[in-house]
Amino acid sequence: MLFTLGKRVAQGYGLLLAMAIGGLVFANLFGFGAFLVQEISSDHQRAPATEPVQWWIHCGWLVGVGLALAGAFTKKRASKKRAAARQAETDNEPKDLATPEPGNWNTIGKRSSIFSSIGFFGFAGGFAGLMLGGSLLLFWFSLAYSPFAPAGWASSVNVEQRADSLLVENQEVMTTTHPVALYAFGIPIALGVTGGAVLGGVGAAMGKVEDVE
Repeated sequence: MLFTLGKRVAQGYGLLLAMAIGGLVFANLFGFGAFLVQEISSDHQRAPATEPVQWWIHCGWLVGVGLALAGAFTKKRASKKRAAARQAETDNEPKDLATPEPGNWNTIGKRSSIFSSIGFFGFAGGFAGLMLGGSLLLFWFSLAYSPFAPAGWASSVNVEQRADSLLVENQEVMTTTHPVALYAFGIPIALGVTGGAVLGGVGAAMGKVEDVE
């Protein structure tokens, strides 16, 4: 039951992540296209209006989210059809009555030291927190480009030109100093490092963590 619940949660989170990526990508594409059209058609005597570009950004975000949902639905239907076909092939195949002998695996280990366990689990927890914080930051940027963004989110996003040693031209990078985005990225990392270190230390002290030899 727990495995099924975890699988459902992972699938739902993956769908939300795909929606966020689709919305962010298409919002930038639509916004860039609207900006180019406005620059070409303007007389360059006054500053271009931002309302039409913002409207196209919102439209692009909705299109990207819709395409992500449609792609996930199509993929799910295709996977169900493949699973049904495999099940039908399995039912038609003759069953092998021979039972394989269970393997005899012996694992020899020794108790891990507290400091090494704290370091390992702290690093693992920090890495997991980094992945979670990065995805939450992606959610925030995507929501900032959406028509449902709270006041002040979209205005806090800046697109900067930064030099990249691997590229000839500068690379455009989205940045923000909004506190919600900083908390969404930093808190999972801090919790992951702290929780992993505590879990590793307690497990090593209780003799539950071993170094496999």
